[in-house]
Amino acid sequence: MNEIPATSLHDAVMHGSHDRVTALIENGADADEKDDNGNPPLLLTVCIQEEEIYNGIVWTLIKNGADVNASNKGLTPLYNAVFYRRIKSIKMLLEAGAWLNKHSNNYELHLLAQNGDKEILELFLKDSRCTSTSVNLPDSKGRTAVYFAAENCHKTTLKMLLNHGGVLSCTCERGNVFEAIFEEVSSPVEFLQELLSAQISLRKVKINGMQKKNYNIDFGILAPNTSERQMEVISNLVASASEEERTEVLQHPLIDLFLTLKWAKTSLIFHGLIAIYLILAIVMGVYVTIFVHDVKREMRILRMFIICIMFFTSVLILAYGVLQFVLEKRNHFRRFEMWTNIICSILSLSVAIMAFFDFDNGNIRESPNWVLHVTSIAVLLAWIELMLLIGRLPTFGYYALMFAAVLQNVIKVLATFLCLMIGFALSFSIQFYDVKQFSTPWLSLVKTSVMMMGELEYKGLFHSEKYALHVNVASQVMYLSFIILTSVVLMNLMVGLAVSDIQGLQKASLSKKLEKQADFLRQLEELIYLFKRNDSKKMPRWIKSLFVKNINISTNFTIEASASFRKNSQLSKRLIDTIVSIGKKRSG
Repeated sequence: MNEIPATSLHDAVMHGSHDRVTALIENGADADEKDDNGNPPLLLTVCIQEEEIYNGIVWTLIKNGADVNASNKGLTPLYNAVFYRRIKSIKMLLEAGAWLNKHSNNYELHLLAQNGDKEILELFLKDSRCTSTSVNLPDSKGRTAVYFAAENCHKTTLKMLLNHGGVLSCTCERGNVFEAIFEEVSSPVEFLQELLSAQISLRKVKINGMQKKNYNIDFGILAPNTSERQMEVISNLVASASEEERTEVLQHPLIDLFLTLKWAKTSLIFHGLIAIYLILAIVMGVYVTIFVHDVKREMRILRMFIICIMFFTSVLILAYGVLQFVLEKRNHFRRFEMWTNIICSILSLSVAIMAFFDFDNGNIRESPNWVLHVTSIAVLLAWIELMLLIGRLPTFGYYALMFAAVLQNVIKVLATFLCLMIGFALSFSIQFYDVKQFSTPWLSLVKTSVMMMGELEYKGLFHSEKYALHVNVASQVMYLSFIILTSVVLMNLMVGLAVSDIQGLQKASLSKKLEKQADFLRQLEELIYLFKRNDSKKMPRWIKSLFVKNINISTNFTIEASASFRKNSQLSKRLIDTIVSIGKKRSG
């Protein structure tokens, strides 16, 4: 290639004529002069195929003052070198002051993340100019280097980026980083658990001349400093993972500890919410006692007080339910507790308004039937919601959520064998047509369900003069079949399947509790963020001190390997032991 004539520095570079390039520069050619298309010689080195000649010409141009950050149409010498993997030239360009392309659609780190090029990526990450802002620069579609690495299943590259300030909270047109991980990365749960475990480290320190062990936990991967909202990463994780994946990942001690510390910061707010529900539930109970059961019509002051308390607590709970609906970005119809909040508050509000306008009527039984039905549903929902809220508290464990898990299993079993129940109900409605409890298909289904629980009434059906017609072989065979198939087989099967895996139920319930805690913290954080963004100057000081300043936690936490720490810490023994086990495993 050196024999090809070159009439200018640009031609010499394009033809790879190193000798000609050197000669032209020695004769006064400008190493930074641009051709008619706006390209300086350093950009034209991209035309050279032989790596040795490429590196030589690049070095010659750099040595003679070529602009290493020259750009044309979004391309730079450094980007071209990265694109063609010219490692030696990349090192020379970096040493000469070249840095990442400002054009986000031709960004070197994006290209390296897509290709999983660990060796070249390490050169950039070790550079002192590389910051978290550089690592997390998005392209025009919102994709970052972390997203590209996850999308292309480059695990090592992804770990390197995260260790140098990359964040998992990136959301782009295609989705978020966790969606890419769960869709593209092999064994995503194990990979995420490995990432989280890497944030736990064992360090030996000397205190008063004695060597002690401390376990340092870094929450930076969950709450990067680049974001004001510390729950964004976990929220994306919960939204992207399947139920089984959530159950495994959420119970990792790093996430468990993070949510525990965040919960401790905001527990006052949650206890206030429980207090509102408790007041509503108690007031509804007193209201039912006084009005439904006709306890003294003369208690006008107490009655008015109860109605007012019921009204205001219902309004507060309705406001909370509406706020949940507004802050929830997806899956509105799958939010059972949100709809329970809204329905319960609307019904309670209706009862309070009805009681106010019908105040002179001291007995609700004199009101229309729909009022009784609304009141009965409202008081039931109020106590159920209170039970579910209490189930989120660490003090009371996760027993309320275990109840929900067992109920879900029972419903699945009943739904599977519903055809059997309907079949027996319709058969009984024919065989015992003159019995009131079986007079219609619906009543027959209700009675059959009650009989499944053990209330068989054999004597009343077959040894009663009133129903003597029932004493026939067909009725008795069908009745015996019902006892064997439902009361014996189905009921035992249902109980066995519902509670067969106690450890699995405990695990799923713990995961559900953490998920609900994360959801509450996300909503609270989102609300505070909106306040700060829209009207932070007008916000009262007590709200700022109570909510805004106390919502975030430190991204570093230390667990001391001492008996005094275990004794005085509010963390559970299970959580401390798991963190210590991971720390020892990683250190040894």
